Amino acid sequence: MGAHLLVAATLLLLRLPAAAALMEPELCYVLDAILFLYGLVLTILYCRLRFLVHRKSQQRAGKETEEAVYTGLSGESQEMYETLQYQQS
Repeated sequence: MGAHLLVAATLLLLRLPAAAALMEPELCYVLDAILFLYGLVLTILYCRLRFLVHRKSQQRAGKETEEAVYTGLSGESQEMYETLQYQQS
């Protein structure tokens, strides 16, 4: 969506009569500024995504270590009390 808006704005700037007054270097400076801002926004979004994924993985690891403490206490497969076998000699 942002790329389409950027292309449309660039085309509108080129259609304006003021764009005819811009020489080639000035037009390049404007396009460089637009590309710089676009790269900056993408970098910020990428870093934000990386930090969010890293934070969620740390939260999951914390929960797994808390649950790992209680894994040995599960008694569903074992009987609560074992019966003693009386041996006659």
